[in-house]
Amino acid sequence: MRIIEDISEMVGRTPMLHCKKLFPGSKARILGKLELFNPMSVKDRPVKHIVTKALAEGRIKPGTELVEASSGNTAIAIAMFGAAQGFPVRIFMSELCSVERFKILNSFGATVVLTPGVEHTKGARARAIAYCKENAQTSFFINQHSNPNNGEAHELNTGPEIWEQTGGEIDAMVIGLGTSGTFEGLSRYFKRQNPDIQIVAFEPASSPVYGGGQMGKHRLIGIGPGFVTENFQRGQARMDELVRVTDEDAFATTKLLARTEGVMAGVTAGAALWVSGQLAKRPEYEGKTICCIICDSGERYLSVEGLFPADNVIRMD
Repeated sequence: MRIIEDISEMVGRTPMLHCKKLFPGSKARILGKLELFNPMSVKDRPVKHIVTKALAEGRIKPGTELVEASSGNTAIAIAMFGAAQGFPVRIFMSELCSVERFKILNSFGATVVLTPGVEHTKGARARAIAYCKENAQTSFFINQHSNPNNGEAHELNTGPEIWEQTGGEIDAMVIGLGTSGTFEGLSRYFKRQNPDIQIVAFEPASSPVYGGGQMGKHRLIGIGPGFVTENFQRGQARMDELVRVTDEDAFATTKLLARTEGVMAGVTAGAALWVSGQLAKRPEYEGKTICCIICDSGERYLSVEGLFPADNVIRMD
């Protein structure tokens, strides 16, 4: 039985799921990397990497407040590390995020500052930056949307894990565009291994900012921050395709994943799998392997209207 000294030791080495029950009869092999097997989510990886490097460089010291703007999972990872390592945490977050996330953050002792929903993460980030400027001596801005260490975490860890798990037999990597750290790091890693691997990104259909469209309201918590990040700009040339995903398709696939594979995940996972399923229908992907990220647990989304309804409950008198 394994004994650990710190929760950060549990980050990484997550399994891959062959989603053959979700996509019966598919002529392509669709694999989902179960990042919900990290302590919290896929975002544990970059947060661990960013905080560890900042500590080593002396940019974080005892008592430094860790500050970030986040729609949820990065915030939760920061709060978890802050609690485990004794750092105060302050998170600026859109009021549209699920109530479970506020409660999780508070359970770790983090301060949550809710910002207007119409501003999306873009507004939350502007407020976080302003706060850090006012408190420059006592705060450290994680800066997930621009920090190159975000993508580096995936280049050094997530990518090599997927390569090992697939034996290098991967033909497409499907990645959601939020901070785009996962996109930056994985695209760099896989294109270096094999330039023919297709990097297929996706974003909300109703807020297609990465594709040059206008910011709009959407329900795909975790992607579509409302602005083009520096992480994305550094990796944009490696993107082979950009797909728009509707809320409805992402929600339906998320529900189906739970019913067929027994995996209760968040809506971004549903979006990633929907895109993977669309690729698998193309003749050129017959016999090929498509990988995507199952980012986090669906238990974080129970209050999201229409996602996991309690519609099969029998009450006895």
